[in-house]
This record gives sequence, C-alpha cells and structure tokens, in this order.
Amino acid sequence: MPAKGSSLENWLQYISSVHPREIELGLGRTQRVAASLGLGKPAPLVVTVAGTNGKGSCVATMEAILQQAGFKTGCYTSPHIHAFNERIRINASNVTDESLITAFEAIDEARSEETLSYFEFATLAGLYLIRENNADVALLEVGLGGRLDAVNIVDADVAVISSVGIDHTDWLGNDIESIAAEKAGIMRANSPTVFGGEHLPSAIIQRALELGSPLIKIGHDYHAEEDAANATWRWRGQGREAAAVNWPDLPIPSLMLSNVAASLQALMLLPISLEIESVAAALDGLALAGRFDKRKDLSNGRTVIFDVAHNLDAMQQLAIRLQGYKAQNQGAGRITAVLAVMADKDVIGMITALEYCVDIWYIAQVDEARSMAADEVAQTMKGVGIASDQGHILQFDSVESAYRAACDQTEAEDTVLVTGSFFTVAAVHGLTEQA
Repeated sequence: MPAKGSSLENWLQYISSVHPREIELGLGRTQRVAASLGLGKPAPLVVTVAGTNGKGSCVATMEAILQQAGFKTGCYTSPHIHAFNERIRINASNVTDESLITAFEAIDEARSEETLSYFEFATLAGLYLIRENNADVALLEVGLGGRLDAVNIVDADVAVISSVGIDHTDWLGNDIESIAAEKAGIMRANSPTVFGGEHLPSAIIQRALELGSPLIKIGHDYHAEEDAANATWRWRGQGREAAAVNWPDLPIPSLMLSNVAASLQALMLLPISLEIESVAAALDGLALAGRFDKRKDLSNGRTVIFDVAHNLDAMQQLAIRLQGYKAQNQGAGRITAVLAVMADKDVIGMITALEYCVDIWYIAQVDEARSMAADEVAQTMKGVGIASDQGHILQFDSVESAYRAACDQTEAEDTVLVTGSFFTVAAVHGLTEQA
C-alpha cells in the first residue's frame, strides 16, 4: 500500500500492479471485497448500461435528466479522457483526488490477500463513493461485456443494452450472438431491459424469456422520431405499468438519438416522476466529450471534431454524422482525419467506413502497447485502395504532431477530425476549447 499522504498518481500506479493481469474477467474477487465493504447496492435505484457503443452517452443523458429533475446522481464510467477522476461523478462533478484516495485505502484494507485488477479497484471505488455520497440513483457503465464485468456484482433495477456489434472478440466471442449473450449477463429476473440497437439478437430475447425480464425495444415499444426541419424530436414510449407517453418538440442534443431515447425509456421505468419540461431542459445542449464533440483549436481556431469511435459500427455511425454535418454546413471545406488505432481492432473495416468522408489522412500512433504503428496503418490503407499520392496520406510518430500538422496545413473552412480510440482523442483534446 502506498504510504500515508501519497498522491493519486502513486495510488493509480499501485492499483495497476496488484493483479498479475491487466484484464481478468470474473466476479468472485470483486464480490468478496464488496461484501466486506457492505457494497451490495450503492444507491436505492440502479441503472446498469452495457453495449458495444453508446454506453457513455446513455449514462450522460440519464445523469443530465435526473439532475434537472432534482435527483442526486452517482455515475461510474470508463475509460477517461483527461483524468481518472472523470470515471466517478457525484451530482455531475468529478470526484476529488482526496476522495479517491480514501476509497482506495478502504478497498486495499478490505481486500486482505485478494488481488484486484485496475478495473476492479476502479469499480469498487465507484460503488464506494456513490454509496458514501448517498446518491438517489446510481448509473453504472459496464467496462467489457457484461456477464463477467465487475460492474455486474450489482443488481440493476433497469438494464440498458445500448447496442451490440463486433468488438473485443478475444474476450467476448467472434459473432453477434456470442457477444450479445455476454451483454445479456446484466439482465435480472423480473426487472426490465431496454434495448437500443437496430437489430435485436436472439441471445437477448432468449435471456429475457428465461428471466421473465420485460424487454423494451426501440422501434417497437418506444420510438425516436426526428423533425429535422424544426430541429426537434418526439419521444414515444412507456412509463411504469406500460402507460403510454408521448413527448413532442424535444431539443435535439449532439448525442445519437437512439442512445438518448433508450436512456429516457430506462428512466421512465424507474419509480420516479419526470416532467417533459425538465427533460427538455436537460437535453438542450447536451453533449459528451469525445462523442462527435465539436471544438476549436487553441492556436488557429480550426474547427475540430473529436470522436472516440474505435470499431466498425461506431465508424459507420461517425461517417453518417459527418455526411450530415457537411450537408448542414454548406461552406465547410475538406475533412482532414487524424487517425490512430489499436491493432486488435477491425482496422480495415474502420478505415473503409470513413473513406468517403475524409479528404486527407494524417496517420499517427499512440504510446500504448496495443497501438498499430503509423506505417502499418498507412500500408493497410494502401492495401484497400486509398490513394497515397498527392499527400492524401501523411504519417507521424505521434497524435500531437499529426494533429498540429493537420491544423496548420488546412484552410480556415476545413474541419479536422480526431478519431480511432480514446487514446487518440485524449492525446490532443486539451489543445482545443469549446466551439
């Protein structure tokens, strides 16, 4: 254990060293330590969110709505962009270094000889601080999969599965049904599950039947209908006891509507009261760092869009949003992409999804063991037929150098896109300000 008075940075280094593996799925270690700390349920109401993409957006949406309605919230999410503290929020504010250290000290003492991974330490810290701050509602984001993720030691009152796509195949399986079965692990008997994806896997339907868990599906049980001409949307869904709810003229946030709609449906199933006025106020201007996050460069004011898309489905959604962005901004120039990706991802699929939206590629790499080298990314792009002549593909040793070149070598009307992973976004997000 770090000495008394050690910094949060020292503690983070320590919790990275306790367990021999960076990732080891399983609930046993976390359950035993949680039991000794009395962390069975961190708040009277709990919503757990799993999904290939959209988890963070769901948590941010629910947090904003609950805050606007006067509820005390506690959120646990991952990963972070700037600082570890972002992973745990009480009433929409990041927890302090001091509170995190207090939590880590309690967990380290309680674990005795039990080893915990970095993520397990983080999860227990989230549950500990949410409980200690007496939150009304805990919003918990699954880190990987669902069934064996540390977050799943808590029984949720409502489960949300935002989407199911191909990702983390080494851990979750190589096909949609296998991955869906892992995510279905957060479902609980007689508690509702909200599904926000376009295609509902059979594994989730089967699990709902086994548990007697009401399954609430987008496009069937609840709906998001956009009125682009008036920049509003209508949410239709169900409250408790399946009461029909129809809320028109809601403001369109920068987050994907499917995630926002799923979040609203999940909250409507809790034993709380929400009014359309407070929901509309919460959604007005709602955004989340790294999710089609429009900012501007501090040096020359260049428009920058950050997106943490790091798998095929997310890149396809990003491409759709970029096309909409260009259609709505007729004076917009070229899209210049700063891209760094992890080697264990579907790199060809990701690149191909963005190909028709991007004019110039600034290829980089991050200081992370899983990062694909810039020259390998460039060779992969050439292999799928993306031109490398006329400077369309440029290579850099770091995201920061690629980003700086992209901002400096483009015109005022151009847009710089930074994408490929959380690491990519984190490397340069701090060089920008809110647009």
